[in-house]
Amino acid sequence: MPVFARRFVQARERAGMTLEQVAVAAEIEDAASVRMSQYQRGVHTPRFNIAENLARALDVPVEYFYSPDDQTAKLLLLWHSLSEARRGQLLKSLEELP
Repeated sequence: MPVFARRFVQARERAGMTLEQVAVAAEIEDAASVRMSQYQRGVHTPRFNIAENLARALDVPVEYFYSPDDQTAKLLLLWHSLSEARRGQLLKSLEELP
């Protein structure tokens, strides 16, 4: 299964949303159920601006959809959940590592 499709399924299941709910939340109107199904099955990969809408609807960073590595994908989700202040603290801590 292509990376985008796998991450899309994971994000949708994590959000507890149906394909139709994702389409509505992402403001995708034309042939929504067909397009969502194609993205999920890996038949098509959406244009980046559509991926951004899907990410917003599913509350994940858009980069998550393109990460082939599971650990990096998990880090992206964790990073996304942090406040700006916590992100700054974390970056500072990481920069101080040898």
